[in-house]
Amino acid sequence: MSILTVKNLSHGFGDRAIFEDVSFRLLNGEHIGLIGANGEGKSTFMNIITGRLEPDEGTIEWAKRARVGYLDQHTVLQKGQTIRDVLKSAFNYLFELEKEYNEICEKLAEVSPEEMEGLLEDMGTIQDILTHNDFYIIDAKVEEIARGLGLTDIGLERDVNDLSGGQRTKVLLAKLLLEKPDILLLDEPTNYLDEQHIEWLKKYLQEYENAFILISHDIPFLNSVVNLIYHMENRQLNRYVGNYDDFVRVYEAKKQQLEAAYKKQQQEIAELKDFIARNKARVATRNMAMSRQKSLKKWRL
Repeated sequence: MSILTVKNLSHGFGDRAIFEDVSFRLLNGEHIGLIGANGEGKSTFMNIITGRLEPDEGTIEWAKRARVGYLDQHTVLQKGQTIRDVLKSAFNYLFELEKEYNEICEKLAEVSPEEMEGLLEDMGTIQDILTHNDFYIIDAKVEEIARGLGLTDIGLERDVNDLSGGQRTKVLLAKLLLEKPDILLLDEPTNYLDEQHIEWLKKYLQEYENAFILISHDIPFLNSVVNLIYHMENRQLNRYVGNYDDFVRVYEAKKQQLEAAYKKQQQEIAELKDFIARNKARVATRNMAMSRQKSLKKWRL
Protein backbone atom coordinates (compact mmCIF):
# COMPACT_ATOMS: atom_id res chain seq x y z
CA MET A 1 0.00 0.00 0.00
CA SER A 2 1.25 3.47 -0.88
CA ILE A 3 1.83 5.72 2.15
CA LEU A 4 2.99 8.76 0.20
CA THR A 5 2.45 9.71 -3.43
CA VAL A 6 4.34 12.64 -4.97
CA LYS A 7 3.46 13.82 -8.48
CA ASN A 8 5.38 16.25 -10.71
CA LEU A 9 7.24 17.93 -7.86
CA SER A 10 9.32 20.99 -8.76
CA HIS A 11 10.95 23.37 -6.31
CA GLY A 12 13.79 25.82 -6.13
CA PHE A 13 15.25 28.83 -4.39
CA GLY A 14 15.64 31.89 -6.58
CA ASP A 15 17.24 30.84 -9.86
CA ARG A 16 18.46 27.51 -8.44
CA ALA A 17 16.21 24.47 -9.03
CA ILE A 18 16.28 21.73 -6.37
CA PHE A 19 13.68 19.36 -7.88
CA GLU A 20 12.37 19.23 -11.42
CA ASP A 21 9.21 17.24 -12.27
CA VAL A 22 9.87 14.49 -9.69
CA SER A 23 7.29 11.74 -9.10
CA PHE A 24 7.48 8.70 -6.79
CA ARG A 25 5.60 6.51 -4.30
CA LEU A 26 6.65 5.32 -0.86
CA LEU A 27 5.19 1.97 0.15
CA ASN A 28 4.33 0.47 3.51
CA GLY A 29 7.30 -1.29 5.13
CA GLU A 30 10.02 0.24 2.95
CA HIS A 31 13.24 1.09 4.77
CA ILE A 32 14.72 3.94 2.76
CA GLY A 33 18.08 5.66 2.86
CA LEU A 34 17.91 9.20 1.45
CA ILE A 35 21.31 10.20 0.11
CA GLY A 36 22.91 12.92 -1.99
CA ALA A 37 25.68 15.50 -1.86
CA ASN A 38 25.28 18.49 0.43
CA GLY A 39 23.00 21.04 -1.20
CA GLU A 40 21.13 18.51 -3.36
CA GLY A 41 17.95 18.92 -1.31
CA LYS A 42 17.63 16.24 1.41
CA SER A 43 16.42 18.68 4.06
CA THR A 44 14.20 20.44 1.50
CA PHE A 45 12.65 17.05 0.68
CA MET A 46 11.86 16.42 4.36
CA ASN A 47 10.39 19.91 4.75
CA ILE A 48 8.16 19.49 1.69
CA ILE A 49 6.72 16.08 2.54
CA THR A 50 6.04 17.12 6.16
CA GLY A 51 4.23 20.27 5.01
CA ARG A 52 6.76 22.70 6.44
CA LEU A 53 7.49 23.95 2.93
CA GLU A 54 5.13 24.39 -0.02
CA PRO A 55 6.54 23.14 -3.36
CA ASP A 56 6.53 25.44 -6.37
CA GLU A 57 4.64 22.79 -8.36
CA GLY A 58 3.27 19.28 -7.86
CA THR A 59 1.16 17.40 -5.31
CA ILE A 60 2.02 15.65 -2.03
CA GLU A 61 -0.58 13.10 -0.94
CA TRP A 62 -0.38 10.99 2.22
CA ALA A 63 -2.56 7.91 2.69
CA LYS A 64 -5.71 8.54 4.69
CA ARG A 65 -4.96 8.48 8.44
CA ALA A 66 -1.27 7.82 7.86
CA ARG A 67 0.66 8.60 11.04
CA VAL A 68 3.90 10.39 10.22
CA GLY A 69 6.67 10.75 12.80
CA TYR A 70 9.44 13.30 12.22
CA LEU A 71 12.57 13.68 14.35
CA ASP A 72 12.64 17.46 14.72
CA GLN A 73 15.58 18.31 16.98
CA HIS A 74 14.21 21.84 17.50
CA THR A 75 11.00 20.69 19.24
CA VAL A 76 10.38 22.61 22.47
CA LEU A 77 10.05 20.48 25.61
CA GLN A 78 7.87 21.95 28.37
CA LYS A 79 9.56 22.96 31.61
CA GLY A 80 8.36 20.90 34.56
CA GLN A 81 7.91 17.71 32.56
CA THR A 82 10.07 14.73 33.40
CA ILE A 83 11.66 12.49 30.80
CA ARG A 84 9.08 9.85 31.71
CA ASP A 85 6.23 12.34 31.17
CA VAL A 86 7.47 13.14 27.67
CA LEU A 87 7.91 9.49 26.75
CA LYS A 88 4.45 8.51 28.01
CA SER A 89 2.92 11.38 26.00
CA ALA A 90 3.75 9.31 22.91
CA PHE A 91 0.66 7.27 23.81
CA ASN A 92 -1.78 10.21 24.18
CA TYR A 93 -3.69 9.22 21.05
CA LEU A 94 -4.15 5.73 22.52
CA PHE A 95 -5.52 7.15 25.77
CA GLU A 96 -8.04 9.08 23.64
CA LEU A 97 -8.99 5.84 21.90
CA GLU A 98 -9.43 4.10 25.27
CA LYS A 99 -11.75 6.93 26.31
CA GLU A 100 -13.77 6.44 23.11
CA TYR A 101 -13.87 2.68 23.77
CA ASN A 102 -15.29 3.24 27.27
CA GLU A 103 -17.90 5.69 25.95
CA ILE A 104 -19.06 3.06 23.42
CA CYS A 105 -19.37 0.50 26.24
CA GLU A 106 -21.70 2.86 28.11
CA LYS A 107 -23.92 3.25 25.02
CA LEU A 108 -24.39 -0.47 24.40
CA ALA A 109 -27.22 -0.88 26.88
CA GLU A 110 -29.29 1.88 25.26
CA VAL A 111 -29.07 1.17 21.51
CA SER A 112 -30.98 -0.98 19.03
CA PRO A 113 -29.58 -4.33 17.82
CA GLU A 114 -28.67 -2.72 14.49
CA GLU A 115 -26.74 0.11 16.17
CA MET A 116 -25.12 -2.35 18.54
CA GLU A 117 -23.59 -4.26 15.63
CA GLY A 118 -21.87 -1.12 14.36
CA LEU A 119 -20.66 -0.14 17.83
CA LEU A 120 -19.24 -3.62 18.48
CA GLU A 121 -17.36 -3.38 15.19
CA ASP A 122 -15.92 -0.01 16.27
CA MET A 123 -14.89 -1.51 19.61
CA GLY A 124 -13.12 -4.35 17.84
CA THR A 125 -11.21 -1.90 15.64
CA ILE A 126 -10.16 0.18 18.65
CA GLN A 127 -9.14 -2.94 20.56
CA ASP A 128 -6.92 -4.04 17.69
CA ILE A 129 -5.25 -0.60 17.51
CA LEU A 130 -4.64 -0.54 21.27
CA THR A 131 -3.13 -4.03 21.26
CA HIS A 132 -1.03 -3.48 18.13
CA ASN A 133 0.44 -0.26 19.55
CA ASP A 134 1.47 -1.70 22.94
CA PHE A 135 -1.16 0.16 24.99
CA TYR A 136 -1.37 -2.53 27.66
CA ILE A 137 2.39 -2.61 28.22
CA ILE A 138 3.13 1.12 28.08
CA ASP A 139 5.35 1.25 31.16
CA ALA A 140 7.42 -1.70 29.96
CA LYS A 141 7.84 -0.15 26.47
CA VAL A 142 8.90 3.18 27.99
CA GLU A 143 11.54 1.42 30.08
CA GLU A 144 12.74 -0.65 27.11
CA ILE A 145 13.22 2.29 24.72
CA ALA A 146 14.67 4.53 27.45
CA ARG A 147 17.21 1.86 28.37
CA GLY A 148 18.13 1.25 24.75
CA LEU A 149 18.95 4.93 24.15
CA GLY A 150 20.67 5.50 27.50
CA LEU A 151 17.95 7.61 29.12
CA THR A 152 17.67 5.46 32.23
CA ASP A 153 21.29 6.42 32.97
CA ILE A 154 20.20 10.07 33.00
CA GLY A 155 17.14 9.34 35.16
CA LEU A 156 13.55 9.22 33.92
CA GLU A 157 12.34 11.56 36.69
CA ARG A 158 14.73 14.32 35.63
CA ASP A 159 13.20 17.62 34.45
CA VAL A 160 13.62 18.01 30.69
CA ASN A 161 14.56 21.65 31.25
CA ASP A 162 17.80 20.49 32.86
CA LEU A 163 18.96 18.40 29.87
CA SER A 164 21.74 19.17 27.40
CA GLY A 165 21.01 19.48 23.68
CA GLY A 166 22.19 15.93 23.05
CA GLN A 167 20.09 14.52 25.89
CA ARG A 168 17.01 16.37 24.60
CA THR A 169 17.54 14.82 21.15
CA LYS A 170 17.66 11.37 22.75
CA VAL A 171 14.34 12.06 24.51
CA LEU A 172 12.71 13.21 21.26
CA LEU A 173 14.00 10.14 19.41
CA ALA A 174 12.74 7.81 22.17
CA LYS A 175 9.29 9.47 22.10
CA LEU A 176 9.16 9.12 18.32
CA LEU A 177 10.02 5.40 18.46
CA LEU A 178 7.36 4.84 21.11
CA GLU A 179 4.74 6.46 18.87
CA LYS A 180 5.39 3.73 16.27
CA PRO A 181 4.13 5.83 13.33
CA ASP A 182 3.32 4.39 9.90
CA ILE A 183 6.46 6.12 8.65
CA LEU A 184 9.46 7.43 10.58
CA LEU A 185 11.39 10.38 9.13
CA LEU A 186 14.85 10.34 10.69
CA ASP A 187 17.47 13.03 10.03
CA GLU A 188 20.86 12.02 11.48
CA PRO A 189 19.37 10.03 14.42
CA THR A 190 22.78 8.71 15.55
CA ASN A 191 23.98 12.19 16.51
CA TYR A 192 24.70 12.24 20.26
CA LEU A 193 24.47 8.43 20.54
CA ASP A 194 27.48 6.42 21.65
CA GLU A 195 28.45 3.11 20.05
CA GLN A 196 26.32 0.97 22.39
CA HIS A 197 23.15 2.97 21.72
CA ILE A 198 23.81 3.17 17.97
CA GLU A 199 23.98 -0.63 17.96
CA TRP A 200 20.64 -0.80 19.81
CA LEU A 201 19.01 1.63 17.34
CA LYS A 202 20.40 -0.38 14.42
CA LYS A 203 18.73 -3.58 15.67
CA TYR A 204 15.51 -1.70 16.38
CA LEU A 205 15.29 -0.31 12.83
CA GLN A 206 16.23 -3.65 11.27
CA GLU A 207 13.15 -5.15 12.95
CA TYR A 208 10.87 -2.12 12.47
CA GLU A 209 7.73 -3.36 10.72
CA ASN A 210 6.61 0.04 9.42
CA ALA A 211 8.34 2.31 6.91
CA PHE A 212 11.09 4.84 7.53
CA ILE A 213 13.20 7.35 5.60
CA LEU A 214 16.68 7.83 7.00
CA ILE A 215 19.25 10.55 6.33
CA SER A 216 22.63 9.63 7.80
CA HIS A 217 26.30 10.30 7.17
CA ASP A 218 27.09 7.14 9.18
CA ILE A 219 27.47 4.85 6.17
CA PRO A 220 27.92 1.54 8.10
CA PHE A 221 24.76 2.34 10.09
CA LEU A 222 22.83 3.36 6.96
CA ASN A 223 24.05 0.30 5.10
CA SER A 224 22.86 -2.07 7.82
CA VAL A 225 19.24 -0.89 8.14
CA VAL A 226 17.91 0.13 4.69
CA ASN A 227 16.60 -1.95 1.80
CA LEU A 228 16.10 0.92 -0.67
CA ILE A 229 18.14 3.96 -1.61
CA TYR A 230 16.69 7.21 -2.95
CA HIS A 231 19.52 9.22 -4.52
CA MET A 232 19.23 12.98 -5.06
CA GLU A 233 21.28 14.30 -7.93
CA ASN A 234 20.81 16.84 -10.73
CA ARG A 235 17.28 17.82 -9.57
CA GLN A 236 16.09 14.20 -9.77
CA LEU A 237 15.29 11.49 -7.22
CA ASN A 238 16.30 8.00 -8.37
CA ARG A 239 15.35 4.72 -6.70
CA TYR A 240 17.80 1.84 -6.19
CA VAL A 241 16.86 -1.53 -4.69
CA GLY A 242 19.17 -2.77 -1.93
CA ASN A 243 21.39 -1.16 0.67
CA TYR A 244 24.09 1.50 0.26
CA ASP A 245 26.72 -0.94 -1.03
CA ASP A 246 24.28 -2.20 -3.67
CA PHE A 247 23.60 1.40 -4.71
CA VAL A 248 27.31 2.16 -5.09
CA ARG A 249 27.84 -0.86 -7.35
CA VAL A 250 24.91 -0.01 -9.64
CA TYR A 251 25.63 3.72 -9.64
CA GLU A 252 29.30 3.24 -10.53
CA ALA A 253 28.40 0.82 -13.33
CA LYS A 254 25.89 3.32 -14.77
CA LYS A 255 28.44 6.10 -14.44
CA GLN A 256 31.06 4.09 -16.35
CA GLN A 257 28.52 3.28 -19.08
CA LEU A 258 27.65 6.96 -19.46
CA GLU A 259 31.33 7.94 -19.56
CA ALA A 260 32.06 5.27 -22.18
CA ALA A 261 29.08 6.44 -24.27
CA TYR A 262 30.23 10.06 -23.98
CA LYS A 263 33.79 9.19 -25.05
CA LYS A 264 32.44 7.23 -28.00
CA GLN A 265 30.24 10.15 -29.00
CA GLN A 266 33.13 12.60 -28.74
CA GLN A 267 35.32 10.33 -30.88
CA GLU A 268 32.61 10.08 -33.56
CA ILE A 269 32.16 13.87 -33.51
CA ALA A 270 35.92 14.34 -33.93
CA GLU A 271 35.95 11.91 -36.86
CA LEU A 272 33.01 13.74 -38.47
CA LYS A 273 34.76 17.09 -38.08
CA ASP A 274 37.92 15.67 -39.62
CA PHE A 275 36.01 14.18 -42.58
CA ILE A 276 34.17 17.47 -43.18
CA ALA A 277 37.38 19.48 -43.05
CA ARG A 278 39.11 17.18 -45.53
CA ASN A 279 36.22 16.76 -47.98
CA LYS A 280 34.15 19.96 -47.95
CA ALA A 281 36.37 21.65 -50.54
CA ARG A 282 36.39 18.67 -52.88
CA VAL A 283 33.71 18.66 -55.56
CA ALA A 284 33.39 14.85 -55.60
CA THR A 285 32.78 14.56 -51.86
CA ARG A 286 31.20 17.95 -51.06
CA ASN A 287 27.62 16.63 -50.81
CA MET A 288 28.70 13.83 -48.47
CA ALA A 289 30.58 16.32 -46.31
CA MET A 290 27.56 18.65 -46.14
CA SER A 291 25.32 15.73 -45.13
CA ARG A 292 27.67 14.82 -42.29
CA GLN A 293 27.82 18.44 -41.21
CA LYS A 294 24.02 18.34 -40.77
CA SER A 295 24.43 15.19 -38.65
CA LEU A 296 27.02 16.97 -36.54
CA LYS A 297 24.61 19.86 -35.90
CA LYS A 298 21.93 17.40 -34.71
CA TRP A 299 24.42 15.84 -32.29
CA ARG A 300 25.06 19.22 -30.74
CA LEU A 301 21.37 19.96 -30.09
